[in-house]
Amino acid sequence: MNKENQQWNLIDKAKTILMDWSKKNNINLFTVHFVPMLDFSLEVYIFYENNLDIEKNKNNGTSDKIKQVFLRALNDLRALNDLNYVKNFNDNITFIFDSNENVKNNYQGSYFLRLR
Repeated sequence: MNKENQQWNLIDKAKTILMDWSKKNNINLFTVHFVPMLDFSLEVYIFYENNLDIEKNKNNGTSDKIKQVFLRALNDLRALNDLNYVKNFNDNITFIFDSNENVKNNYQGSYFLRLR
């Protein structure tokens, strides 16, 4: 497996850890999507079930905790796999919080259109 595939494999595993954590903590994450950028940064789109969850979870610290859980999982997995991809990659991860409700109402239910 090449380094790029290894990187995506780690990101997928970190996503699984995050989704499992959210279920155990009764946090209604609908889905998570990743958009790699040309400058080797990564945009992580966290989708809650509805629009009200975005502000509620920002205000109560849940969104910050989600960031921490994902980054910790990614760091731990990277260390276990000894994958030394671009060192500053973790410093260039941006989190965007949105909702499935917004995608349905404003993007015809298409995550493809939302992530463009």
